[in-house]
Amino acid sequence: MECQKDLGHAVFPIFYHVDPSHVRKQEGSFGEAFAGYEENWKDKIPRWRTALTEAANLSGWDLQDG
Repeated sequence: MECQKDLGHAVFPIFYHVDPSHVRKQEGSFGEAFAGYEENWKDKIPRWRTALTEAANLSGWDLQDG
């Protein structure tokens, strides 16, 4: 997501067997798996959450396949 903002690179999120809304809100099975990283990566989690939400918002038009 940083490359998209800073360098204008295109980003094409692919949601393989996961609902983009679960990625956007870090909930469901995705949220459960993501929660496992919080203990070891506390300093990075806020940035990851923001990037995941932005990527999920790019899906728009229900582009997930799975």
